[in-house]
Amino acid sequence: MNRLATTTSLLSAVSLAAGFCAAGDRAALAAERARPPVTRWAEQLTDDSAWPEYPRPQMVRQDWLNLNGRWELAIAAGDAAQPDEFTAKILVPFPIESELGGYRGELLPDQRAWYRRRFALPDGWGGQRVLLHFGAVDWEAEVWVNQKSLGVHRGGYDPFTFDVTEAVRAGEQNEIVVAVRDPTESGSQPRGKQSLSPEGIWYTSTSGIWQTVWLEPVPRSYIARLTIRADLPSSSVKVVADAPLAAAGAEMEVVVKADGKVVASGRQAVRTPVVLPIANARWWSPSDPYLYDLEVTLLESGEPVDQVASYCGLRSIRLGKDRNGQARMAFNGEPLFQFGPLDQGYWPDGLYTAPCDEALRHDLEVAKSLGFNMVRKHVKVEPARWYYWCDRLGLLVWQDMPSGGKRAEWPADGVETERSRDSASLYRRELQAMVDFLGNSPSVVVWVPFNEGWGQFDTIAVTNWLKEYDPTRLVVSASGGNDFGCGDVNDDHFYPGPVAPPAERDRAAVLSEFGGLGLPLEGHSWHGEEDWGYRTYQTREQLTSAYEKLIAKLRPLVESRLSAAVYTQATDVEIEVNGLATYDRAVLKVDEATVRAANQRLFAPLPSQSPEERTAASVLAWWRFEEGAADSVVADLSNNLGAIAARDSSGHNNHLFAFSRRNAPAISEAAPRRTLAIPQTANLLCLDDTGRVVPGVVTRDLYLNPEVAQTHMDKLSHFPFSSFTIEASFCLARRNGEQVVLAKEEDRDGTLTPLLQLGVLGDPPVIGVDLVDSAGEPIEVRSEIEPRPNEWWHVVVTCEDGRLRLYLADDDPQHDFAVAAEAIVSGSLARRGGTWIVGRGCESGSMGRDFLGWADEIRISTKALNPNQFLFRKSR
Repeated sequence: MNRLATTTSLLSAVSLAAGFCAAGDRAALAAERARPPVTRWAEQLTDDSAWPEYPRPQMVRQDWLNLNGRWELAIAAGDAAQPDEFTAKILVPFPIESELGGYRGELLPDQRAWYRRRFALPDGWGGQRVLLHFGAVDWEAEVWVNQKSLGVHRGGYDPFTFDVTEAVRAGEQNEIVVAVRDPTESGSQPRGKQSLSPEGIWYTSTSGIWQTVWLEPVPRSYIARLTIRADLPSSSVKVVADAPLAAAGAEMEVVVKADGKVVASGRQAVRTPVVLPIANARWWSPSDPYLYDLEVTLLESGEPVDQVASYCGLRSIRLGKDRNGQARMAFNGEPLFQFGPLDQGYWPDGLYTAPCDEALRHDLEVAKSLGFNMVRKHVKVEPARWYYWCDRLGLLVWQDMPSGGKRAEWPADGVETERSRDSASLYRRELQAMVDFLGNSPSVVVWVPFNEGWGQFDTIAVTNWLKEYDPTRLVVSASGGNDFGCGDVNDDHFYPGPVAPPAERDRAAVLSEFGGLGLPLEGHSWHGEEDWGYRTYQTREQLTSAYEKLIAKLRPLVESRLSAAVYTQATDVEIEVNGLATYDRAVLKVDEATVRAANQRLFAPLPSQSPEERTAASVLAWWRFEEGAADSVVADLSNNLGAIAARDSSGHNNHLFAFSRRNAPAISEAAPRRTLAIPQTANLLCLDDTGRVVPGVVTRDLYLNPEVAQTHMDKLSHFPFSSFTIEASFCLARRNGEQVVLAKEEDRDGTLTPLLQLGVLGDPPVIGVDLVDSAGEPIEVRSEIEPRPNEWWHVVVTCEDGRLRLYLADDDPQHDFAVAAEAIVSGSLARRGGTWIVGRGCESGSMGRDFLGWADEIRISTKALNPNQFLFRKSR
């Protein structure tokens, strides 16, 4: 295998060289990972230099005491009391399992880790309150100061604070003790990708204190929290300050500065919004990440008692329409394609904790240098300084909620799991804590509450709560499948891809995971031969070329409908070698200039679409029956698993298959004479379901089989339609009671339930459609047309805003479509999984209503098309 072997040989080819080069049993697993690769920053780390930066950039005070450094550590049984002796040492804030922490052990679910350190209060803190802050502890932390219990905090990703004023003693040594439990995968708490048995996409667990611990003196009345929101239309910023111990009548004064000059100021009562218009405001964006400085002062009787410094950026994110009428994510009022890497926030030496602030910033600077404008923070919440650098550098952030709990069947739109009351409560509390923690950051523009069905529950309720609690951001309710039709985005994952969900009227289309191109580099890997990527290459040049070709395929999807994409991934992580950089950040595995140029082409202005292109963006399935020879049987699934009876022309791989060659339908030249309204698209063949090709044999249907079709996201069978259009053309061979051309049916233990049936229905049989709506109610829509044999009819069913319409046109090209019937429905088609079938329906729980005739040009779209967009619209 031709691998690039050394850091030096690689760095000469990268302009970022200065940023990348340096000046079964559990014991067996630990031994195998005896010496993980380390980053260059680890060499500079000392007990006194562990994360010395002020940890809360959006609420800064001058006085504080950093408690990072060497702490005492003991691991004991979970039910044991505080140990008398702490026999180990650990460097805080690095996890128990990390190399940089120095302990490099593990914390099992039935154990507790006990931390201890001593400190003295600085001179000058007398007469003030003292707050003890923890950036994050995974997962449950019980805290004592001088043997006084302060309380328990549960949650591995959010900061928390205790008032230790009554517990500390000035002029003496004080003692902090922290006891930590971490259930990891034995519990249902949010944990991201941590595992006690890491493999594949599951990584080493990270237990205990993993962010800065610090003390802060504050006045008796002090500012406890700021809420900062920008309003772009009014070019104003709204600040709400909470000071729970403030005296009656206390006020809050806010001053906004631009480059040191005051541009706005105002004063209001505590907890009353201070709204400050800013003249000639400069908006925050990835290309111009301009930040205004804030000074917030608490006043009692007109005198200042506390002051904090902060900052804000003015920006907006919402859904809008592009020049072609497609739903897009609009940033600062304009469509902006968002593209960035998946960032999992793991480090080989610090695991969840970066070696230092410079390292944290480094990853983001690399993303900017490669031409990305966004980062997806994947199932992890970072320290506040990571978001500070995104704010400063100009990187949009999609923030995942860390996953936890039981995984639902996946991928399956409309399917979720259940949580116990306690588990659901944990999730909701930590979700709100995350939103509160990051709510002031202008770079955070999207919340992602669920990923690939992991712990996904109450999807609609959680999404609606998020949108109401924070209306300043968009919500991807279910990233990568298990979509319930809610939120602002329809989101696919597809490796290597790319693909794009169909366009919808009220949701943007997003591909939030694709790529995964791998390159293992000797000397920079976690486990050597166990390394993997979704596709693996041998050299840097091969990887760069493959990346460039992959991104070129993305641009047509952007022009059509795609609002954002996320490439997997920023760096290698443990045995995954599909990063743009190695796990130790020593090597950039692609050519910087080539990748940047490929990425930048994605941001070119959107071209105008033709009417056909606008319509095609929302097509989810289109069976044309144009492949194969006339009077020949369609391909047969049972004899050939790769055989496709009717190919899906939409690009979504919703191919149809036959049951067996013996009774499969055929291809025919008996297509309608009415021509398609799409330029340069001929309609020469159709599906022959009459049984004439194999005399004496009753033909069977064609059906959707996502597993065989390799339809990764199974978009059609489970798609949560909010609106739709179904087009189908058919011609009866003979009258034979009710006949169904197209159906969707649900199979429950062998009993078939029709969710949709389109054909000739009722008594007498007329052209119509039956469906079950979103409320579970059966809906029947009937025309007055009783079709005769050997005459083609073109049928279109649309549904939007609770109105179902049935359009009909005969085969005369001069005749327009007309509404033949309509009905009021609740929502749309029932959001239940089922199989789509061409050629039959069902009745009384079994297959039935066989179609005898010819069918053609069956197309399903995720928008309600107007008659000017129908396939067989009248020629003009």
